[in-house]
Amino acid sequence: MRSMKQKNTLVFREFQEEDCEKLVMMPMHQEDLTLHGHDFFELTYITGGAAVHTLKEQECPIGSGDYFIVDCGSRHGYQKSRDLTLINCLFLPEVVDETLKDCRRFDMLLRGCLIRYYRMSLGQSSVNRIFHDNDGTVLKLMQEMLLEYRLKKLGWKQILRLKLMEILLLMLRSVIPEKHRLPESTAVQEILEFMDSNYQNGLTLQDFCEQNHYSLSYVSRRFKQETGLCVREYVQKIRVEKSCELLAGSDMRISEIAQAVGYEDIKFFNQVFKRLMQVSPREYRRLCRSRRD
Repeated sequence: MRSMKQKNTLVFREFQEEDCEKLVMMPMHQEDLTLHGHDFFELTYITGGAAVHTLKEQECPIGSGDYFIVDCGSRHGYQKSRDLTLINCLFLPEVVDETLKDCRRFDMLLRGCLIRYYRMSLGQSSVNRIFHDNDGTVLKLMQEMLLEYRLKKLGWKQILRLKLMEILLLMLRSVIPEKHRLPESTAVQEILEFMDSNYQNGLTLQDFCEQNHYSLSYVSRRFKQETGLCVREYVQKIRVEKSCELLAGSDMRISEIAQAVGYEDIKFFNQVFKRLMQVSPREYRRLCRSRRD
C-alpha cells in the first residue's frame, strides 16, 4: 500500500498475491488535509488534539477518544487541526471476510461480521457516525494492533484480523439498539430461530417449510432480502461462530468440534472455517490461548 501523488487519492499497489498487505497500521500527526478518496476502508482513532472532519461534504468536530470508519471511495479531509494525532488502520474488506471482497460501505462491512446480524437501519448514516471510546478499550486494541504490525511476529496478520473484528463488533453493538435487532418478517424470524436450534443436526430450509407450511421460494427470497445472506451461508456462519467458542473455551479435539457443530467431514469444516476466519481451527485455538497467556 502507498500514498499516490496523483490528486490526493490513496490506492493499493498492484502486488503479487503473496506480497500484498491487506491491512496497514499508521500512527501519525495529522495536519489539515484537503478532501481525498481511497480504495480501501480507513479506521481512524484520535489519540490527541482536535479538528473538524469532513466526510461527503458534512463537517463534524472530532477529539481525543473519537474513532470512525471511512468507506471505500468516500472523500474526506481535516481542517482546523490542533495538535491532532491519530492511529490509522487501512484495510481491504476481505480482511474481515473473504465473501466481502466487493464491499464498499461501512454498514455492509458490519453486516458481514461473523455474528447473526440482520438487515435493518443502523440509525444515523455513516457520514455522522463518530464513535467515542469511553473506557479506553478500543485504544488498547489499536495500540496492540500497531505493535503487532511493527514486530510482525509469527501469526501477526491473524492477530490483526481478530483485533479488527473485535473493534467492528464493538461498533456494531453501539449502533444497533436491542429492540431493532429482529428482522421485519415473521417468517425470517422463525427461520433464524429454527436454524439456531438445528444448525448441528442437518435440518434444512426445506424441512422448515414443510413443518411450517411456507413456500420455499418465498422464504428464501425474504431471508436473503433481510439478512443479506442465503440460508446456507447463515448456517455456516453459525457453525463457525459456535466452533470458535469451543476452540477458545474447551479442550475438545478439532474433529469432535466439527461434529458438534454439524460437520461430518472435518476437511470440509477446515475449509469453511479458514474461508470465514482466514486461519485454520488449529491456528485460531493457538492464537486464543496465546492471548490468555
